Amino acid sequence: MQSRRPLVLVAALIGTFLASLDVTVIGTAMPTIIGQLGGLDRYAWVFSAFLLSATVSTPLYGKAADLFGRKPVYLAAVGVFLVGSLLCATATSMTGLIVWRAVQGLGAGGVVPVTLTIVGDLYPIEARARVQGLFSAVWAVSSVSGPLVGAFIVATWSWPWIFLLNLPVGLAAAVMMAVALRESPPPERRRLDLLGALWLTIAASAALGALLGGGRDRK
Repeated sequence: MQSRRPLVLVAALIGTFLASLDVTVIGTAMPTIIGQLGGLDRYAWVFSAFLLSATVSTPLYGKAADLFGRKPVYLAAVGVFLVGSLLCATATSMTGLIVWRAVQGLGAGGVVPVTLTIVGDLYPIEARARVQGLFSAVWAVSSVSGPLVGAFIVATWSWPWIFLLNLPVGLAAAVMMAVALRESPPPERRRLDLLGALWLTIAASAALGALLGGGRDRK
């Protein structure tokens, strides 16, 4: 049975939109979150933890998609992202929110590259430019709408709904991908370079920590 490309594309676009939206949607909610949880001195880490974990996990997801298949890796990434979203909504301290944002970023780090790989597999070269344009539009829309959506949710409900709304939408994208995508069995499995991923995480974390702490006054 062949993959249903339109449904796969919709699922990929939804997943990409959620992952990209969570980069910016929390910005306008942070004053409210800090007012409830405290931790103003760790403000930057709410954003940085997400971006750091997404960055360091992307190479692993790319390799895993080659070894184990696109669909299971995509579904795993969406699952991690949704678990992280749920945990973020239940955070009771700024430290907890930072940790759960890192978990959320671990999922987002797989959603975006794997969706692009899936699209590259399904569409011929002459059609990929048009499809890539859709993904570029998704990033543009999420960048503009993220702060507005965050402000609206905080004003209408409460800040945890910024993360809770990811759950039904993300589940819908996962179900569509699970039903619509058909792929050949993956090749012989090999090991992931977990040691390399560990060193990448340490190096990126150290660099980010230095950048975030470099502007502090020293006594």
